[in-house]
Amino acid sequence: MRTFFVVAAIAALAFAASGDVNLAFEGGVNLTNAEADFSFRYTSAGYIDSLNILGWSSVSIDASAADASAKANADIMLGGGVLPSGLNVPFAVLAYAKGEAAIQVDAKGFLDGIFGGSLNANFKGGVIGMAAIGMQEVDPDNKPVGDYVPLKLPLLNPVCDDHSINGDGDNLKGVYCTFSPYGNSADVTVTYVTSKKAGVLEYGETPVSPRSYEMIIEVKKFPLSNDKNHVRMDIGLLTASGAGDVDGSARVINHAGEKVYVAASTHAVVNGKRTDVDVKVESGSAEEIGTSAEVALKVALGGNIDAQIARVHFPAGATAFVYDPAMGAGCNVYDAGASTVALSLLVALLCVLVYMF
Repeated sequence: MRTFFVVAAIAALAFAASGDVNLAFEGGVNLTNAEADFSFRYTSAGYIDSLNILGWSSVSIDASAADASAKANADIMLGGGVLPSGLNVPFAVLAYAKGEAAIQVDAKGFLDGIFGGSLNANFKGGVIGMAAIGMQEVDPDNKPVGDYVPLKLPLLNPVCDDHSINGDGDNLKGVYCTFSPYGNSADVTVTYVTSKKAGVLEYGETPVSPRSYEMIIEVKKFPLSNDKNHVRMDIGLLTASGAGDVDGSARVINHAGEKVYVAASTHAVVNGKRTDVDVKVESGSAEEIGTSAEVALKVALGGNIDAQIARVHFPAGATAFVYDPAMGAGCNVYDAGASTVALSLLVALLCVLVYMF
């Protein structure tokens, strides 16, 4: 019995985080086939104040130590998530490329290029995007009730105070802000998260990995006019025009021999419990994401945009929930599933040492 409490105490210490949004892994749970599908990569992330973006890079090799042959076969993912403002909804891009020239590009340089109006040639054809467009109250027949709620800030209060957060030592990095969207009194928190290792977060039961970039949207106190109605959230799944295919609740492109995806989850956390949600992916328009986001995404995607809209229907009467779309390369982080795993060898060793002394 004593060993259990030692393990629990160390896990609580290791997974503690500060702030309104806590980043911590669920203990004893990992993604299925984590070592094969989501193995260690050289990742880094940081908040770029000048762009209001959480920038991220994930490389398959240590570029500083690899030889020319290894660099030629290396791959890299670069990502960035933009917090909402009075002009744009939350949106993010992820780029995938292979080869030595690509792995020399850093996240800030890549993102600076996009917002400066140019896309690095190494990543053309390998970029996807996602956007949290808005919410709508709908009745049991899915007919709209009241006004549409874009996930933008009110024009009279267009600044969303950002907070950088870390968790599990240096393994989890994120940024978030909380606001009430234009024309609605709900509290909405948008968080971007990156991880150096695979696992499942306590917050939203969100799966994370070194090969994916997550957006987490938490809604509280959505003012439903009738508890038989429900909230529908619209998530944009974005690729270059003519690229990619719909695969379940994801849109996937094939680039440089790898699948690159943007996906809507079929689960949410409602009233503290993981719950199935109904997701319908429909053809949409880039205009739905808003002009400010559309301009940047057109640069990132190399021209015109194909927009699939995932209509996510939450349970009737639910006024508070946590939902997490994601982007990545390789195995879809939502298809991996979760499995019970033993604590790492290091943590097990620490447990033994604490027990002994």
